[in-house]
Order: sequence, then structure tokens, then C-alpha cells
Amino acid sequence: MLRDQLKGELVLPSDPGYRLARQLQNTEYDTVAPSGVAYCESPEDVVACVRHARETGIPAHIRGAGHSFNGWSTGTGLVIDLSRMNHAVADGPTVRIGAGIQSLDALDALKSQGRQIVTGTFPTVSQGGFLTGGGLGWQTRKFGVGSDRIVSARVVLADGRTVRASADEHPDLYWALRGGGGGTFGIVTEFALRPVDAPRLTGFETLWPYDDAADVLAAWQSWAVDAAEDLGTSLVVLPGIFGPDGKPIVKIWGVHHGEPEELARALDELTERTGTKPVHREAGAPGAYADVMHEVLCGSKTVQQCHRTGTHPDAIGHRHPYTRQAYRLTGRAVTRAEADSLLRAWNPDLDDERYLLCIALGGAANRVGRTETAYVHRDAQFLTGYQIATRDEESVARGPVELDEWADRCGAALAPLATGSYINFPSSRVPADWERDHYGENTPRLREIKRAYDPDGFFRHGQSIDGAAPADR
Repeated sequence: MLRDQLKGELVLPSDPGYRLARQLQNTEYDTVAPSGVAYCESPEDVVACVRHARETGIPAHIRGAGHSFNGWSTGTGLVIDLSRMNHAVADGPTVRIGAGIQSLDALDALKSQGRQIVTGTFPTVSQGGFLTGGGLGWQTRKFGVGSDRIVSARVVLADGRTVRASADEHPDLYWALRGGGGGTFGIVTEFALRPVDAPRLTGFETLWPYDDAADVLAAWQSWAVDAAEDLGTSLVVLPGIFGPDGKPIVKIWGVHHGEPEELARALDELTERTGTKPVHREAGAPGAYADVMHEVLCGSKTVQQCHRTGTHPDAIGHRHPYTRQAYRLTGRAVTRAEADSLLRAWNPDLDDERYLLCIALGGAANRVGRTETAYVHRDAQFLTGYQIATRDEESVARGPVELDEWADRCGAALAPLATGSYINFPSSRVPADWERDHYGENTPRLREIKRAYDPDGFFRHGQSIDGAAPADR
């Protein structure tokens, strides 16, 4: 029995912890019923799960922290959960981290060791999925995409072997793991990373009235492209349920790696470019990298409180409701007219819970060649997208077409600006040419590597690379 082969825990549908064990970050997938969830604590556990799935013929689903928008980390087969492989250790010039460690835990564990790593902009995303998809966030402009900092990876392959992928060992696999997407070529159990040098950080936040949204969006994008690489920033347009006085609001926030006076000058320049003043502007005191990142990601919550409710006795972190989304990468700042078009698609007259989000990219990430790693988007300046949600159970049960229609309209508004798509922020609607959209000219090489390391497609999900020969597709 698989349970007897594991150091970790196997949770079956008949077990008391099954309801929690099958959860992803999005409540939409609570109806999915895996045949079992294996909480792996070692590479040997992962090998046992892979061999069990192969021998029994059941599908394997690879899960880090369960943040897949489209539910790729669950299904009716065996969920191989990596969340207990969550170590973070300074090791000479590198940092070794378990693939299941979440961003906030990695920052906390490495703080006392004097090391820092790149993370995303949501606290409970696991490093495994984050890094193998590329890894974008507020450090992108300063330090590049997260996958650029991978020195090596320990990987369990589809045939049950465990290998080390690096520039010298299995170099093709190493290339593919740096942006080719998680759950496709094997199961990464551990990474060795080059840490970042970011001892101090300052968080900031500004709020702007929606009446000025088009001017602010266009000015912010132009400002972000021209800004020093010390600046990491996002913009989000929120509906009235989140804004003061019940009115929509534009929020610009992020972190700064330089001196406080440099940030103050940059924010002054943003105000000048917009031609209007924010209704709120706040910059925190400079602090230790881990502390400031924790504050901007979790607010006043403790590390344990910031986790998803149910995963720890003190955890109070929220889960995402039923959502639909449209995301694309864009290669330049929008014009005022294009900003207006994006906002019309968002539609300020709707009451629904929704947002328009932009994350500034470029900088160091774009000084790497398009084919040097699997992450191809070295001309992207922004990750731009929309999400809409409903918490109404009756609406969810019928599969609300109005949410799909809204996301489709938003996707159409983004299309003229798009340079590609980012695999970790996929749209709900999967286009037929999604491989090219995500991987560009790297697609043929990724398919070859898939055929070499997983010839029968054991690792697969809704948007995993297809290794079938061209004649078979």
C-alpha cells in the first residue's frame, strides 16, 4: 500500500482530514474529489507516489500551495502535495529551498540567516510553481525573474529516477525548468538559488480617485518604464466595495530598494505626470527586506496568521472565490486612449467584485536573451489583467456565463497590446495556440525536452507542454 511507503501522510476520501486536504486556494475546486492526497516529506515519498501512479494507472496531480487559477494542481487522481517539503537553508553562496515552501515562510526562515530571495506578490504562493513558471513580482526589475536565479534543481522524473538539473547536469532539463511551467517535465523537490542582495526595503502606497483613472494608468505605466530599477510597483483598479465612500479607486503600491529620498522624488514625479493629486500617499520607514515584504504582503498578521484558514490553528488568510480572468503581457506603456479602452472593459458601473491589475516588469529581466531560458518574455514591460469573482453559491452552481463574457471582453481589450502570456497567470479561456503565446520560439525545444524526459506524457495538466511528435498532434 502507498500509505506504508510514505514518511509523510496519505489522506483518502474516508479520512477525517480529506475535506481540507483537497482544497486549493480557489473555492471553485472544492467539488473536485481526488482519489487521495499524499503529503510528501522527502524525495523518496515523491518517488513512491510516482511509481504508485504509474503502476495503478491513475493520474498524478502536482501541488505546491494550490494557487493554480485554472485548477491544474488537482483532479480525480492522486494529488502529490509538496507543502511539507518547506525547508530554506543558506548553503555557501546559494540558498536551498524545498519546492513546497511558501513565500512568507521562506522570507521568515532566511531572515535570521541573512539571505533574501525573489518572491511574488501573494504571501502563500509556493516557490515550486512560482520559479518553474518564471517568477514575476516586485523584484523583477531589480533582480530579474525568479527562474533566472536557479542554480540547480532536484527533480523526480516520470520513470521514478531522481536527477540533479544544472548547467552541467541534464542542461536541457535545467533550461526547461526555468520558465517552462510546473508539473510538466518532472517534480522538482528542491532548488538551489542565487540569493538577492536586498538588505533594506521601503514599502509605499498611493490611492487615486477613479475619475482620474485613465490619466493615472497611462502616467503610471510611463513612469514605471522610465523609473530606476530600484522601484517595484503595481497598479490595481478596484470597485466601490473596496474604495472610500463606496466609489471605485485606483491603488498604486509596491516597494523601493533605494534611499527614502529617492522614493519621495519618484512619487513626486508620478504626481506631476498624472496632472492630479492622490487622495492618499504613504511611504513606510525603511526596514529589513523580510520585514517590509511581510508587511506589504500580510499587513499586521503574524506569519502563521497569514496562512490560509484551516492550514494552521492561528491561520486566518482568505481563500479566493469563484473567479474568471484574462491576463496578458504587454511591451510598452499604454497611451491615454488605450488606458481609456482598458477601463471601459473593466466597466466602473458594475457592482461585481473585480479588478484590473498591472505589475511593472522590464529592467534586469529584459537583459537576458529570449532563448537563454524557457522564459521567453524578455520584451515584456507589464503583466496586465482582469479578474472577476462571485461568492454567491447559487450563481456558482449554474456556472455564471456573465463572468465568462466579462472576462472575454477584457481579453479582447488586451489583445491589441499583448506580446504574449505568462503561464503562472493564465486566462480562464485557453486559446488554441496557447503554447506559442506562452513560450514563443522556445516551444519546439520545450516539446523536444518533454519527449526526452516524459515520452508518454505522465505529467500533464490543462496547459502542460505536449510532447507528441508533430505528425501525432
